[in-house]
Amino acid sequence: MTGLRQRLLTEAWGGTWHRMWRTKKVASGVMETPLSRCLSTLDITLLGIGHMVGAGIYVLTGTVAKDTAGPGIVLSFLLAGLASFLSALCYAEFGARVPKAGSAYVYTYVTVGEFWAFVIGWNIILEHMIGAASVARAWSGYVDSFFDKALSNFTMSTIGQMHAGYLASYPDFLAFFVTLVYCSFLTLGVKGSAYFNSIFTLINLCVMTFVIVVGMYFADFSNWTSGEGFLPFGFSGIISGAATCFYAFVGFDSIATAGEEAKEPAKSIPRATLVSMSVVTAGYVLVGATLTLMVPYYSLNPAAAIPDAFAAHGATWAKYVVSIGALCGMTTTLFGSLFSLPRCVYAMAVDGLIFSWLARVSDKTKVPIITLLLCGFFSALIALLFDIEKLVEFMSIGTLMAYTIVSASVIILRYQPASRCNIKSPSHTQIATPTPVGPPSPTTPMEDTMKYSSDTCSLLGSCSSLVLGDPPGEGGELRSTFRWLLPVLGQREAGLVVAWTVVVFTMISAALCSLLQFGSDFLALPYPAVWAVILTVVLVIALIFSVVVITAHHQNELVLSFRVPLVPLLPLTSIFFNVGLMMHLNPMTWLRFIVWMVLGLLLYFAYGQHHSREGEPVSSYSTLLSEPAPAGNTVFGSVQHTLSHVTAKIASAASEDKKPIVEQDEAGNDDL
Repeated sequence: MTGLRQRLLTEAWGGTWHRMWRTKKVASGVMETPLSRCLSTLDITLLGIGHMVGAGIYVLTGTVAKDTAGPGIVLSFLLAGLASFLSALCYAEFGARVPKAGSAYVYTYVTVGEFWAFVIGWNIILEHMIGAASVARAWSGYVDSFFDKALSNFTMSTIGQMHAGYLASYPDFLAFFVTLVYCSFLTLGVKGSAYFNSIFTLINLCVMTFVIVVGMYFADFSNWTSGEGFLPFGFSGIISGAATCFYAFVGFDSIATAGEEAKEPAKSIPRATLVSMSVVTAGYVLVGATLTLMVPYYSLNPAAAIPDAFAAHGATWAKYVVSIGALCGMTTTLFGSLFSLPRCVYAMAVDGLIFSWLARVSDKTKVPIITLLLCGFFSALIALLFDIEKLVEFMSIGTLMAYTIVSASVIILRYQPASRCNIKSPSHTQIATPTPVGPPSPTTPMEDTMKYSSDTCSLLGSCSSLVLGDPPGEGGELRSTFRWLLPVLGQREAGLVVAWTVVVFTMISAALCSLLQFGSDFLALPYPAVWAVILTVVLVIALIFSVVVITAHHQNELVLSFRVPLVPLLPLTSIFFNVGLMMHLNPMTWLRFIVWMVLGLLLYFAYGQHHSREGEPVSSYSTLLSEPAPAGNTVFGSVQHTLSHVTAKIASAASEDKKPIVEQDEAGNDDL
């Protein structure tokens, strides 16, 4: 049987697979990559913590506590951390499945297809560029404040002010050069850069600990009980504060971008994601509690809340310690953005969606130096010229969209049939319709999405726990207790109903959140509009029905080093929360998003679609997914077109003797 399998694989792929296996040596189930696999779990964890804990903890805490939530900022940070944690869980599972650079872009590519992956990747590029520029400008402003605005005053007196639209009042040359200097550090190699980031992150964590421990010495619990109490702005203040605090947790996705540089990505990325999110959430909550216990919330100075709180107790020297922590925090946040940005561009270039020369990696440093310098220059240029305050909200839309699609992708993968990961005899499984090897035929984005969702399980995950036969509920099948849904759903390919239901759930969530956001006046008590109430009830019922339809199907039982618990409830909650935050964005933000997407789509249809490697029999994904899984002795499937071609040939040969071509033991132990 092994000989038959060898012959069929050789015939289908023309020997390409075997040549690829010889040139791409794989050890311990980890894909070989032109990047350097040298980062430990601790390195990646500190990378995530450093990217999340920036100046926000020293500035955002005072602003939200005074103007939005009061002492209830503790609950705001807790709620925002919980919402971010839901998205982080989904990233952690994908980090275990697909240990490649590119984060949400790669996860979208292998789940719902190339088009939507480009949309996400294009927005992630802008997100990191604006993120890096905004932090560089904040770093510059913080240093400028030490010299009583001498730097900014000198620039304005020498060059003058800029009075145009979204441009800043003056060009910030310090922010420009700081960004370029940090880029130069990153070109030295990922391990040296990781040491640099780890040192500054540990200093920042020490300053946070200092603020919490010493601040609690001056705590006065009457600041939580006197006056208007713990919730002076009510429950709505907690929600509004959580919406603002949510963006303080943006940055954990930088952990996923290190997938090709981690020593053991399947284990390191989930662990680093969960640990960093836990540490950051605890830090934000404790700092918020300490600050509002030290002084009444209404007396806080948003510009320098923590130093002024210590000064109120006579500890004016503490401002120097806090300033060190703030500079270290902004340094690591800037580092995280500049670290993630070129790796997303690199991943898109490897797939042919943007210019291929951006995928070149230095043989000496194992870093995409050209991409890094180019991305750093554009980030520095934005920091030099633009008013970051008007652009920061713009970057959030790409982040939220990425979180939404990654959460949806987890559900889609979990309900794909496991048989597509394991080759069985035709009597026990339905073989997908053969697709010729060659350039993909033109499809609409939604057709592309559904085509990918039907083949995704063959691309991702381990099949070591599966046995031959057709066990009930191997994935995507309707449970027997929900057969009453058949007249509504009809006979569909396993997994397809769930994929469409996730799309419907997202659209209904957008409609409901839009109604609550823009039609709140019609729902206000005591005389709400009848049509608004009826529409709200209908949308809520539709959401509940969507959840029922998804849970009515069996999940597959693939073995992974990490799996999101409580699927589909946790990912669906994440989708709803992210969509709700997107509906709260300014309409001008959506207009700018449309303009940015038009530019991206012009690039995609003019270049990316013609140079895409999606239809190639062997790509970076087939190399990755043909390796043994870290969780067990398995063999992954190939990419879309090759998989269908090989499966069809094997099915044809197997139909002659009705015996399985690949048995479970052979799949893990035979050397192809």
